[in-house]
Amino acid sequence: HSLEEPRDLEPRHLTASPLSPIASVVSVTSSASAGAVGKVPSNPSLASLAVEVSKRKNSVNRSALTFAGFSTPYHSRFVINPERSRFLQRWNVISMMALVFVVVVTPVQVAIITPSFDMFFAVCAVIDFIFLVDLVLQFFIMVPKRMAVGHQMEHRQSVIVVNYLKTWFAIDFISIIPFDLLQLVPQAEQGKTMKAVKVIRLLRLLKLARVFRASRVIHRIETSASISYGRIDLLKFFVILVVITHWLANLWALTLQLVEEGDGVPRWIDAFTEQEQSIRAKTKDSPWKLYLTCLYFTTYTITSVGYGDIGPVNIVERVICTVIIIISGISWAIVLGQVCGIVANLNSSEQAFRRTMDELNHMMQDRVMPEGLRQRLRSFFLSNKAAQRRAGQNHILASMSPGLQGEVVMEINRKWIASVSFLNQIMVEAQSSDLGSLFTAFVVDVSQQLRPAVHAQSEAFGVPQELYIMIRGLVEQNERL
Repeated sequence: HSLEEPRDLEPRHLTASPLSPIASVVSVTSSASAGAVGKVPSNPSLASLAVEVSKRKNSVNRSALTFAGFSTPYHSRFVINPERSRFLQRWNVISMMALVFVVVVTPVQVAIITPSFDMFFAVCAVIDFIFLVDLVLQFFIMVPKRMAVGHQMEHRQSVIVVNYLKTWFAIDFISIIPFDLLQLVPQAEQGKTMKAVKVIRLLRLLKLARVFRASRVIHRIETSASISYGRIDLLKFFVILVVITHWLANLWALTLQLVEEGDGVPRWIDAFTEQEQSIRAKTKDSPWKLYLTCLYFTTYTITSVGYGDIGPVNIVERVICTVIIIISGISWAIVLGQVCGIVANLNSSEQAFRRTMDELNHMMQDRVMPEGLRQRLRSFFLSNKAAQRRAGQNHILASMSPGLQGEVVMEINRKWIASVSFLNQIMVEAQSSDLGSLFTAFVVDVSQQLRPAVHAQSEAFGVPQELYIMIRGLVEQNERL
């Protein structure tokens, strides 16, 4: 409210703006007495302060929006917030599909397929256009910047442009150069040498620099992903292994382009030519046969099986084979180690329960407990498995804000709250009464005080003036079941 005129001051609730994902505040309790709350005194200094506050009202609102990461009318209206833009969410899907196409097709296009003006060339041109549009969009997408209190979205377009030019622009620009078209030009000109064609063919590998975009796209869709990080890492390393195998297979096929048949140098494909004299579609002339043969070679090289029926026979092939062996060994060791660690910790709650059961069995054996008690203890822990897992989730609730704690706890306990007649009546009243917020706050406070408890068979429990809500099992009270 404006403070130009004196008005009654009442304590009001502050609401964190939905424009910002988090609001960090410091609460201060005034030491003034309750009698000091009333009308604003007609003090000249306070009146001038009220006018100043009124004048700065819009400025404060703009600052709040700016801090939340949104552009205001005083800034460029074309700035895009990656956390709020639905268009950018859909564009991320298109970008990921284009990246998958580049990762899979570009190595095959460089190593095996001969470029020509056909439908495949048109598809590649569409992919290049998608990345060109994405390059332009990067000049308008907010970027996070590090601050003393955390990260803040940068809304100033001039800063966004400078930051992009200093970081990803060079890689993105190189990746959209139409090397496919450049390779077709020497084929139309008779004066060009084959060496120039080979150089341009190798330059087309620079398109793989687009893979670096994947980290930015994945970061944008991280908030909408509901899969656990353990499964994401497992999927990531599996995809990395498949991509490395695919790339190395095409790298091995590229040796046939670097050393051609007319150079008079033996090549590894010559052994297949001798074996396929009676076959019409030979391996060197069939793209899919050539790719499967190279994939077979790199697969047993990465897994260290090494059958040895395919091997390098000239210096170029030996150099590339050495590079493949080094990359394969390092990649296989890293992926294997990481996957083993991820699988071991994939279900941490199950691992913790098994450790508890092992410790329980060791304790019962060490204490020489009777067999009947051992069975009761095992039965208790096995029946209490879900309750123990959910009790271990309390630290997650403790890390939430008070408002989110109330919402989550209310959602968790809604079923049990509704089973209590007078609490259920209050919930119904909260939906129809003008004081619904107060009723809801009361039920939320009650739900936050609920604590799970598990009792063994024939165990007596109960404290006066305490409410118990039955979730599962049987309870007897005053000979009533």
